[in-house]
This record gives sequence, C-alpha cells and structure tokens, in this order.
Amino acid sequence: MNNLNIELCPETGICSIIKGDGTKIDLMPDEVEGVRDAGGNPEVIQQTLAAIDASFAQGLKPDELAAISKNL
Repeated sequence: MNNLNIELCPETGICSIIKGDGTKIDLMPDEVEGVRDAGGNPEVIQQTLAAIDASFAQGLKPDELAAISKNL
C-alpha cells in the first residue's frame, strides 16, 4: 500500500512527493510534465524521477509509481 503525499501547486506547477518515512522529492513544472508524458509507464516515471533524485526513485514501489502517475 502506498503512503505518499503528492502536492501539486496549481499556481506554480511545482510538485512535492513525500513518502511516509519523510523522504521527499520536489519537481519543477517541466519535470512534472516529464512524468505526465510517461503515459503511466512505471519504468519511464522512475527514470524521470531518477534524473532528479536517484535514491528516492530507486526506493519507489510499483503501487507508489502508480499513485504518482494517477495524481499527476
């Protein structure tokens, strides 16, 4: 079960993804678009996030990747 808090600012387009253990990644608007452009493909989403923070992306589980895809 995923335990993510996904916050997307409607004014700036900046997104924060916070895991249950407190680890966090911040995405700029173009990075959010990169996740959206992945079309729900978990491998591409993980690669996109790895370009920002490899250790955060590596620790994501399939259900968490699905939640990120659904909420962005």
